[in-house]
Amino acid sequence: MADLITHPATRSRPAAIQAKAGREAAERRLGWLLLGPTLAVLFAVAAYPLALAIKQSLSAQTGELIGLQNYARALRNPLLYEALGATGTYALLVLPAEIGLGLGLALLVHRTVRSTAIKAAIFVMAVVPLVVPPVAVGVIARLFYAPGYGVINQVLQRIGLTGHEIGFLSDPALAMLSVASVDVWQWTPFVYLVLFAGLQTVPREAVEAARVDGAGGWALFRHIELHYLRPLFVLILFFRMADVLRVFDHIFILTGGGPGSSTQTLSLYLYRIQFKFFDNGQGAALAVTILVVVSVLYALITRVLPVERR
Repeated sequence: MADLITHPATRSRPAAIQAKAGREAAERRLGWLLLGPTLAVLFAVAAYPLALAIKQSLSAQTGELIGLQNYARALRNPLLYEALGATGTYALLVLPAEIGLGLGLALLVHRTVRSTAIKAAIFVMAVVPLVVPPVAVGVIARLFYAPGYGVINQVLQRIGLTGHEIGFLSDPALAMLSVASVDVWQWTPFVYLVLFAGLQTVPREAVEAARVDGAGGWALFRHIELHYLRPLFVLILFFRMADVLRVFDHIFILTGGGPGSSTQTLSLYLYRIQFKFFDNGQGAALAVTILVVVSVLYALITRVLPVERR
């Protein structure tokens, strides 16, 4: 035992352990040092404004803390529920259309197009709507839907399908469909690009084996491809739902939330509260509430469509 204690290798072991601990501590300090600027930026652009919004939502116009009174006023306002209804209608129009069209296009290109040049051309055409600013999209859409000089009205009248101008943006029954169609045009390519990329990860061996066993297109999608696309559906639903809750630009340009309040979504309602009536407390309370709703929706989506780890 005495020989073991006095053996040089035994005596050097504590020093080696200390040296290893010192290296690990130095690596941790270096990691925090490298993360420092990023964390500072995140705090500046996210955490600090959020803290200010929460404080403002709990304060009166004079700065006095009043608890949850702003939240209570916001929830008692009947216009809020009209905005929620308009937002829900908008979501029911755009989300199924975008996911259905994007999925269909992704499957069609993946299964039928073999030319790399054609795939590249489709990719470029899909990217174009995504890089156009929403304000520009709204202006372009107005040139199509506006009465008098609108392209759609001009075409419909010239081919004899209608003898009068159709109020796409002034008719409450058509205004929501019109603004939703603009969203579908701009964001269906996003769904297509994400799902098409997901289809590229499906193992070719699994697809060929399923086809040898006689699996058709639907069976192939349901039992093999859907397994690899499920996490992407979670991603798409979260991002698109969050975007629906904050959609503002093209609706503001096309209808301004009208006619009446038929297209006044949550973001337009929040804009009216904050920047037209200058009710900062209620506006901050609505903003914080929308953030909480988005977080809850994300939790529900991930529970309904669990992401399987492979």
